[in-house]
Amino acid sequence: MIGKHKAQILELYEGPFEHHCGYINDANGKMFADDSGENVEGIVRVRGWGALQKLDDAEEVQDEIGEMIAEALTQYWNMEKK
Repeated sequence: MIGKHKAQILELYEGPFEHHCGYINDANGKMFADDSGENVEGIVRVRGWGALQKLDDAEEVQDEIGEMIAEALTQYWNMEKK
């Protein structure tokens, strides 16, 4: 469910985001996601545990970041497929 941590997430990371050498970083170089590696299924893994681990609800925040990525990808995909 997107929304509970949205404001907190938007404070943690700063756009624009950049993909370089298998990593997605925010404008300040904080790792946001990476490729899944050779032995892991999937496209990207939500990262940033170093920045998130001190939060009371870090796992929920990380899950919501994944949901935000999925929503953004869906919106982009739908826009481009028209």
